[in-house]
Amino acid sequence: MFRLSKLLRVVIIVICILGVVLGLTFWSWSFTTSRLSSARSIGVFPSPSEGMLTLVESGYVGIQEARIVLAEPETFLGGGPHVWFVIACVWAESREDGSPVGSPTHDFDFPGSYFVDTKEGWVLMPESSWPLFVGFWMKVFDLAGNDAGGQIINEPPSKPVCIREPG
Repeated sequence: MFRLSKLLRVVIIVICILGVVLGLTFWSWSFTTSRLSSARSIGVFPSPSEGMLTLVESGYVGIQEARIVLAEPETFLGGGPHVWFVIACVWAESREDGSPVGSPTHDFDFPGSYFVDTKEGWVLMPESSWPLFVGFWMKVFDLAGNDAGGQIINEPPSKPVCIREPG
């Protein structure tokens, strides 16, 4: 009887551990697919740089100059070649909501966003959607694209610098 009781406890513990692992895996799949579906509804882009420039065009009024200053894979904590962070410099009259561009120390905005590569193309993944978490599970569930960053528009300098082009 004593041995049966020990065996029963071990079996129950193993079943509980498997249940938790399966539950977390299902939740991760559900979270990842829902975030990707939501991101696709915003738009699918041929590259992370093109996606960022599209966001800039829709978010600013009277754009005088806009260019990508950083576009690179995010490899920290489960990212990878299918998770990129892109930063742009934008000089414009105002933001879409009417608020001013820049601050007391500079006359430009410095927006940055995550993009993830899906099989359909690149989608915007806001930081509130946990892009690195989603990126990790995209690899696990085979939802990631071919990891091609596409053509980088306005080849970024070695360091992100917002200096206006002459002219």
